[in-house]
Amino acid sequence: MTEKVRIIVDKDKCYLCGGCAGVCPSLAIRVSSSKWEFFQDKCISCRICVTACPVGALEAEVVEGRA
Repeated sequence: MTEKVRIIVDKDKCYLCGGCAGVCPSLAIRVSSSKWEFFQDKCISCRICVTACPVGALEAEVVEGRA
């Protein structure tokens, strides 16, 4: 079973392009012109967003105690 993760954004690197939100199969990320939002309850821990980020602004952090 895949470990549960939380996606962390480095706001200094992120320029709100929306690439991560565009590839998220569970719609766990929302990007607007002014902010980046992550919804833990929707995340399926696939890490596709981390791979898709063109500037490396996302990181997957393992959430302890969940499977």
